[in-house]
Amino acid sequence: MMEGVNATLLAGWSLAALLFAAALLAPLGGGLRRGAHLASAAMTVAAAVTLYSHDVMALPQICAALIAGSAVGLALGRGVPRSALPSLLGGFGGLAGLAAVFLAGAAWRDPHAFGLLDEMTDRLRMDAAAAIGVALACGAMACAGAAAILRRGAAWRHPVIAAATLPATGGLVGAFAASPDLLRLLGCIAVALLAGWAATTSALRSGTGPALALAGGFAGWAVAASAFFLENMPMVVAGGLAGAAGTLFRARLCGSAGRKGLADAGRRP
Repeated sequence: MMEGVNATLLAGWSLAALLFAAALLAPLGGGLRRGAHLASAAMTVAAAVTLYSHDVMALPQICAALIAGSAVGLALGRGVPRSALPSLLGGFGGLAGLAAVFLAGAAWRDPHAFGLLDEMTDRLRMDAAAAIGVALACGAMACAGAAAILRRGAAWRHPVIAAATLPATGGLVGAFAASPDLLRLLGCIAVALLAGWAATTSALRSGTGPALALAGGFAGWAVAASAFFLENMPMVVAGGLAGAAGTLFRARLCGSAGRKGLADAGRRP
């Protein structure tokens, strides 16, 4: 069972998630500088919450990781052109999804180390298996979405493919939750990669913004599912907020692009 929710941690992770979600809209309307500021603020809040939530014995390792990550981010920010920042943000989202895939795989491989075994049957609990399946699927879709944004792939843009593979991914997640074996794990990842690529390339028809929001939403849901089986309730809320924001932003941006296209067509003779 999850521990009681710390209100300070919950507020901090929620604020960081909302700031990250707002940064997804940076490429729209020439707001790259504003998006960079929002992303910096989100990382600052996330770092502060991380330091607050962990034991002081681990403080040197945490500070070393933060310094190394900040140095890499600063080098990338100074060396990458502004026009490439959306792709860079998409790549970071893909890395978050990849981390969720590896974490979920480790939890499936050794559930005892994560405290996920049922005391009565000594098998992986069904709720933990479902969370692992969701983390695997959403993490794989985030990876594929980031790759589609970076490659600007033109293949599989037909929405029927996305409409078919997304429910198939959900079905495989359910099958994995019922019987978490290796074959279903690999099938879930494979179909999720196809679904993420198809959905993101379909969103690219409306611009980079909707595709970036969709990939970020996948990463947010992967983080939320990973935090669930890690029993970290504040991160569950933060990841869920980021996932919901990315999904809603994608729907809103695609809808705006569609209405703009209809308006432009109506003005033509």
